[in-house]
Amino acid sequence: MTTATSRSIRPFVDGDADYAALAALQALVYPDYPFSAAEIRHDDETWDHAKHFKRRWVLEADSAVVGWVQTNHARSSFVPTTYWLDLGVRPDARRRGHGSALYKHALRALRERGASRIRSGTKETMADGVAFLARHGFVEAKRDWESRLFLRDFDFALFAGARERVEGQGIRISTLKEELTRDGDAARKGFDLTDEIHNDVPSMDAPTPLDFETWKKRTLEGPNSLNEAYFLAIDASGRWLGLSELERSADDPSFLWQGLTGTRRDARGRGIAMALKLETVRFARERGVEHIKTWNDQRNRPMLAINEALGYVKQPAWIQFQKDL
Repeated sequence: MTTATSRSIRPFVDGDADYAALAALQALVYPDYPFSAAEIRHDDETWDHAKHFKRRWVLEADSAVVGWVQTNHARSSFVPTTYWLDLGVRPDARRRGHGSALYKHALRALRERGASRIRSGTKETMADGVAFLARHGFVEAKRDWESRLFLRDFDFALFAGARERVEGQGIRISTLKEELTRDGDAARKGFDLTDEIHNDVPSMDAPTPLDFETWKKRTLEGPNSLNEAYFLAIDASGRWLGLSELERSADDPSFLWQGLTGTRRDARGRGIAMALKLETVRFARERGVEHIKTWNDQRNRPMLAINEALGYVKQPAWIQFQKDL
């Protein structure tokens, strides 16, 4: 058993032991959302610390790591004085002051940096997390739907002709893997398309332009990379119009993450996004995947409508909280 009197907080160490301990902790705190030590390490290694702040501490009690706190800028919507906070304590070690100790430790560091706002998030059914944030002065700012598509009974017949209607417009469906073998500029085209679509994803702050080298490392080389399931719509002139990407879970092959889906503004209303999403469903189904997980801002009605038509089932919402300092 752990006690408050035996705890200590120290910086996270860039080594196998701390990465393994953090992955194990996150699996206990977020059992439906596994991230392996390799995935966490890759995210750290592709972080540009010269541009965006990121720091992590762990809490030890009776010589065991029982909690962590991480605070960082949002690199996709960078605001210099706004920071995100991710905090977790092992379920059997809660209600002993560990979470509050971690929060106060991170808060001191953020105040020293001149932070004006902190954001954090938790699932609405995670009562401990909701209560913790409310107790520390956070208020709800927005909600995202989590949705899951269970593939066993998916009926492709309901969507017959979707791909053919797109191809009838002179648009071909391809994958990033295929394009990388035939087009020396494929990586740059994929980045440019992603950057344009990224600007239209609902966000609490203005989007920040993506960085090409970071995008390449995360998309082409990461442990979640699945370029054969990164589907593209390309017109007869070679212009890339839309994408829908899946990512693997390193530790749980029963599901895939749905990453970005979108089309250029001048290519919308032509059935491209639906056709691309159907390709992701076909890919996952053919490989025996049980379900696909995705998230959408509740304001993003066009994408929510596509997911609803496909049969995605809404899960409890994820709530983003914020606190002004």
